[in-house]
Amino acid sequence: MPTFTAPSPSLLGPHHLVHKPASPEAFLLKATAPVRQNFAFSAELSEEHPLFGDSVSPYHDLLFPVESLRQTMLFAARRYFRVPESRRPVVASGGAAITRLDAWRRGAVRAGLALELAVTPLDIVGGVPRGLEGKAAVSIDGERCGTASARLVFLAQGVHHNHRELGRRQSEESPAAGDGDPASPGVPLPEQVGHRDGRNVLVGLPEHTEADGEEGLAFPIDARAAAGLRLGVPDSPDEVPPMLFLEVSRQVGLLAAAELRGFVPSHAVLSRWQASFRGFAEPGLPLHCTVREGVRRTDGRVSRDAAGRPVVDLRLSFLQGSRVVARVSASVLQDC
Repeated sequence: MPTFTAPSPSLLGPHHLVHKPASPEAFLLKATAPVRQNFAFSAELSEEHPLFGDSVSPYHDLLFPVESLRQTMLFAARRYFRVPESRRPVVASGGAAITRLDAWRRGAVRAGLALELAVTPLDIVGGVPRGLEGKAAVSIDGERCGTASARLVFLAQGVHHNHRELGRRQSEESPAAGDGDPASPGVPLPEQVGHRDGRNVLVGLPEHTEADGEEGLAFPIDARAAAGLRLGVPDSPDEVPPMLFLEVSRQVGLLAAAELRGFVPSHAVLSRWQASFRGFAEPGLPLHCTVREGVRRTDGRVSRDAAGRPVVDLRLSFLQGSRVVARVSASVLQDC
């Protein structure tokens, strides 16, 4: 089985990607119809990365396997599915879940991450897919402990440009566009959002809101700080990177769980994340996130997982003006 190096080693560090074809013919995609391809990805979980390694909590970063899946799918699109370089990759949806928390706790020795993943072509035209679906089983040090998934679509340059221009106009012309960023009483301490370095704090403290009789929280997002994290695709520096939404989901999730349920951020973990993207977020426009608690128990008590640990389900909306660019369903678990 051939071993390849996937893109952006500066983000993921040293890693290996192994193609696991189901048949010899799968090596020759030019001679056969595109079919699902299986891969194995392995790497050491980063301890020095300015974001992945910056944590006050004892858990490995959920961003690392999600970003590993995304980059593997991009590599497979060009190498195995013949998607032209001219087509722009767009993340339509993504998700991740921790299924065994013990394996995510950091130890004295650097841990190894492995993904067993399948990449399935979608909407095939002329033998070339217009999209890919990826699903991965996540293991840390050989223990199966999570899942990750993503769906990518590949747009022609003109279509991509038109979608972005339309979205920008809608945001600029929406009734809420003149409001700018929501007022914030300040900036949280790094440890309140799970970090040590203040440069990794991407959100302000929340304001309480109410809409349709439902209480919630609104968080401004610091676009300059987000740009400094360099989470984007190298050839698309002018786009809001999809990984930003996962990192912000974690930060507002920890803050919301502390505000709504009294969780302690240093022992809370984003255990489930599912996002659908409804348009392009523009880096030059204010971006904010609203958070509401999911279905609550009738007795008002916090819900618990199968192991009896407190867990809060949250609904997040990312907006520019009044235009929703992403919706997220997430869970924050208190490890106690």
